[in-house]
Amino acid sequence: MRQHRPSARWEKGRPSAASRWAERQVGTGQILELPDQGNLPRRDRLQLLEGEWWVQSRPPAAQIVDDRLDGRRVYPEPPRRVRAAHRLRRLLDRVSPPIWFFVLLACAQASTALVDARLSGDWSASSVADLALRLGYTSAVTLLPAGVLIWRSDAWRSVRLVLVGAIAWTTLPAMAGLGWWIVRRSPGLMDHFGYAWAVVVAVVAVVAYVGPAIVAFGLERARRRRTTWLVYMARRAAAVTAVVTLYNAFLWLPLAGDMSIQPSGGGLDPIHLAGSVSGAALPLELLCLLILACSCLSAVLVEEAQGRLWQCAAAGATLLAGASLYELVAGDLLGSVATSSLAGGGWDAAAAAAALAGSVLMLLAFASPVWSAARDAEGPGRAAPDGIWYWGAEAEANGSEPIPMSTIVAVAAGTDHALALDAEGHVGAWGDDSVGQTDVPDGLSGVISIAAGDGFSLALRSDGTVAAWGANKLGQTSVPDDLTGVTAIAAGRGFALALRADGTVVGWGDGSSGATPVPSGLAGVTAISAGEYHALALRRDGSIVAWGDNSYGQSDVPPIFGCVTSISAGGGFSLALLTDGTVVAWGDQSYGQLDVPAGLENVIAISAGACHALALRADGDVIGWGGGGQKLGEATHPWRLVDFKAVAAGDGFSLAIRAA
Repeated sequence: MRQHRPSARWEKGRPSAASRWAERQVGTGQILELPDQGNLPRRDRLQLLEGEWWVQSRPPAAQIVDDRLDGRRVYPEPPRRVRAAHRLRRLLDRVSPPIWFFVLLACAQASTALVDARLSGDWSASSVADLALRLGYTSAVTLLPAGVLIWRSDAWRSVRLVLVGAIAWTTLPAMAGLGWWIVRRSPGLMDHFGYAWAVVVAVVAVVAYVGPAIVAFGLERARRRRTTWLVYMARRAAAVTAVVTLYNAFLWLPLAGDMSIQPSGGGLDPIHLAGSVSGAALPLELLCLLILACSCLSAVLVEEAQGRLWQCAAAGATLLAGASLYELVAGDLLGSVATSSLAGGGWDAAAAAAALAGSVLMLLAFASPVWSAARDAEGPGRAAPDGIWYWGAEAEANGSEPIPMSTIVAVAAGTDHALALDAEGHVGAWGDDSVGQTDVPDGLSGVISIAAGDGFSLALRSDGTVAAWGANKLGQTSVPDDLTGVTAIAAGRGFALALRADGTVVGWGDGSSGATPVPSGLAGVTAISAGEYHALALRRDGSIVAWGDNSYGQSDVPPIFGCVTSISAGGGFSLALLTDGTVVAWGDQSYGQLDVPAGLENVIAISAGACHALALRADGDVIGWGGGGQKLGEATHPWRLVDFKAVAAGDGFSLAIRAA
């Protein structure tokens, strides 16, 4: 709501009576009370502060009215930047429906252990300790895929190998173990399915041994700096392990077969058969755990992003490898799926405790980036720099201390993080750092342009080269080696674009949606923009070229040839700024992204986010539309009286640079 007071004027540093302000003295400050004006938002006082009049309302950042006194703006009280980030709430917010499956599976595993303990009737101190070890171990191991989903809620797309490895490592054995528990306690089922299920359990155990190696290769793909030794060493170590496994099988299987003859002479005991087969493959488990430990240790040594993840994973894999080595040396053929006890006293108890500690550390490894991000949000250096105003659902997670930066000249909004560029060419980053997207490379300087995508960031240097950091699962930060002479950059969801000085466009990263490679023959381009899965290019003649995903018609450019000055691609929709200062939108309308406000004109900049859009007018005002649902508020900023000079729309939040 706006209110104009043309009759107000200044007399000796304060409004005259014609403006109908009441005046009173409070202490040493000059306080002017605002009379009740019906439907207008509540005001408490108007205070003269260094020549400017500030409207103060309770609570801060509430809606205010635009009052002009002799051409001056009345600004609202800036919103408080101090907002505690609750770690536990951040973790709970990451709990998605698929995670509950692993939670229920862990509860079922724990229930079987409790039933066994109750049937045994042994509640001695050693038995209780053994039960606690088993409950902790089975629960932590079974929840490992849930930890991966907490770390990356889009794990099926971003770190697929890690999730598949975790499921093969923990979920399949847990399900086989539950089935085995049911079969063993049903005489009829044991007679008919005992040997068949024993084979299933043995095969699942062997597959589970490979799980840590799959997790290691998945984590390797998520690293910013990949190693070259992993594949080289894994192939050679696998050959040696195969020989050792065969030797172990020939050494132990005959003995295990003799020991497993049932008293009735009915043949081999299925329980011992499953344990013997899985025990013979223990060298494979040891190898895969060592591969995981070495991979995580190398990431720690090179100070890879998300240090706590790599530290916890390296320590956990090392402890698990130690327990596996003890089982191998001690000849414990029943030390895997078919076991009924993990604590036998002495070294057995130590190995069980090491396995418990290792599994807990592996689980904490994937939750640690989320936990650390919440901690970092409370500490210094993780909030938006001064001069940048932000609003929307995601803005609530920002920290308390702004990043120290000089005059801000550009801002970029990604999926869960944001970038700022100052006049000296330095880049500041804040927000989610789960894949290193806010870890600005050391020594990065001379930057003239920035772009934030989904989990990665780009920076254009003054010499025409591009720097990239963050996730590289789809090659989005693998900048082509020969890329030079760049004048503009754009970051999307898993892909990136660069505009060369000769008017050609280069793309790299995910090509599944068609956003890369760039259409052949595309030339004469003056501006580019990357959306979620599509891209836009503006030619010198004012025409737009669109390519990539067209599920919502976001690549069907309307007939606006020759009159476009700016473009912006968002999540399933596109924007174009015309020469007359109006805006055209096309594509997805699920959240009102195409509902450009009637009468919107004199626009000088536009920005398309995931579900909303922003427009900056020549008078410094920001107009937003779209959004909604869980992202309510990103399109409607409450500071209508502040002049801005640049805007950026992200996924659930908005950014704007306040004009000096």
